[in-house]
Amino acid sequence: MTQPAPPATTKMPSDQRKAQIIDAATQLFANSGYAGTSLRDVAQQCGMTKAALYYHYPDKESLLKSVVSTRMTRLNDLMEQAIAATNSDDPMLRMRAFLLACARYIDQNRSGWVVSSRIFWSIAAISDRTEMVELRDHFESLLRTEVERAMAAGTLLPENPSLVTRLLLSWLNYIPRWHKPDGKLSVEEVAEQFLRLSLNGLLTDRTT
Repeated sequence: MTQPAPPATTKMPSDQRKAQIIDAATQLFANSGYAGTSLRDVAQQCGMTKAALYYHYPDKESLLKSVVSTRMTRLNDLMEQAIAATNSDDPMLRMRAFLLACARYIDQNRSGWVVSSRIFWSIAAISDRTEMVELRDHFESLLRTEVERAMAAGTLLPENPSLVTRLLLSWLNYIPRWHKPDGKLSVEEVAEQFLRLSLNGLLTDRTT
């Protein structure tokens, strides 16, 4: 839940103020949609004037881009850390680490995931998506590299690695649409089951 806005007179360093604006915008975009959120709404949520918000973000599009860029950069950092933390060269272990870490990130940042994965890419009018495309491609490449390595090792059947990567990411993207945080299964348990269901049809050793 978004914390109460500080008084308008509260002074913050620029980086802290931007972080506050991004957090507020993320929640508002997720709850009310892009069209249903105004810069005035964001400014009020942050306890600042609309003119002060313009100093950091001159329009709503630049704010949305900043939200997505911030979330995707953080996501990529976390995925790289999760893969490195396996201390293993086994691509299957590294794939699992990536997918479970991503599931945890989704669970802890559902509003940010909705904005980054659904709202931003659904708005055709957004200009220049170059930075976000590069961040998205890097995210996907981290998983695809391990899929390719598993195929090269003979652990997975030699299917199209890009399609297999998208198969795995598709159920990750779908989790926030139906999974309840207080449901019977945790998000990690759901991810484990989806991973098993996805890969059982790809394993060369069908007895596993």
